[in-house]
Amino acid sequence: MNYKIEQATKDDLKSILSLNQDSIPAVSSSNLEMMKHFLIICDYFKICKINGEIIGFLNALLPSKDYKSEHYKWFNDRYESFIYVDRIIFNKSYQNQGYGTVFYDDLINSIENKPLDIACEINTKPYNKQSINFHNKYGFKEVGRKDINIEKSVIYMIYENN
Repeated sequence: MNYKIEQATKDDLKSILSLNQDSIPAVSSSNLEMMKHFLIICDYFKICKINGEIIGFLNALLPSKDYKSEHYKWFNDRYESFIYVDRIIFNKSYQNQGYGTVFYDDLINSIENKPLDIACEINTKPYNKQSINFHNKYGFKEVGRKDINIEKSVIYMIYENN
């Protein structure tokens, strides 16, 4: 694998947003303003590049940030110490090639107050089989479920980083 993991910048946001929107319905829709907000509030917001092309990104937040996600709030209400992965997304042609593991390993290595558990939610309706399989393989465990509405449900997962 010939790749680079770099800090996301304002110049990367249009490409990041395009990756996000190409991944719907596995992830929620977003917009440029939200991506700019992530640059401010995220404790980890990095991109993966191959030959100068952004092929993926991961953004994550520590507790008590200015983020109105009901899933982030779910973890804030139940856990004192965690880092919440809001999105991990790759261009479809680079999925299932080990880059997700590379990102999570980089996230773990960048956490200053180790150990810190990693939290995420994954759609179960519509069913995101690829993400659930990846997170299970990495070592995440289910800690909850929530039905959002008739068309959307999620599973909450934690990776115990100890």
